[in-house]
Amino acid sequence: MRQLYTLFLLTAVCTAQAQSITTTNANTFVPDLLTVEQGTDIGITVGAGHTMTEVSEATWNANGNASNGGFNFSFGNHTLNLATPGTYYYVCQPHAIVGMKGRIIVEASTGVEETTESGVFHIFPNPASEGITITVGAQAGMLLRIIDAQGKEVLAKRLSGSDTIGISHLAKGTYTALLHDQQGSAVARRPLTITR
Repeated sequence: MRQLYTLFLLTAVCTAQAQSITTTNANTFVPDLLTVEQGTDIGITVGAGHTMTEVSEATWNANGNASNGGFNFSFGNHTLNLATPGTYYYVCQPHAIVGMKGRIIVEASTGVEETTESGVFHIFPNPASEGITITVGAQAGMLLRIIDAQGKEVLAKRLSGSDTIGISHLAKGTYTALLHDQQGSAVARRPLTITR
């Protein structure tokens, strides 16, 4: 009966929230990597015997458990809303040593919805490391802007229709690619991940 009640609560939280993170009996967070736009509510479900404690990147890399003073959730259902773009690292304090940890990447809000039209705007490869190819349907002369996780423009290029752009100078991480029409209005957005 208790398992059924827990499942019901978990389902209710997942349904009510646009994004969610839960703990499992296998000492993991699901998902262990979540990317959201700043200001998005994240439903957090922490099981008995676990925590979800924010830590520094160095502590996270070392499977440590010392809090950095950020969010710290114990057993129960919670809501987390992160307004500042960047990467947030967290662990289960009792189980960090066995690798129970995760990350939340918060992207800057652009105010432009991600388009789903197949012919408008493509980036490949994605994830990328050295260069990307951009194909733009409809019209040449559009402007591509790449925005980092802090909302800073790191690259801008006027497009001809099918362009190859070097990105080896950009740090690895998650970016947002914005497409602007010839009048300067943002018309499309795509996530871009740079790896090395």
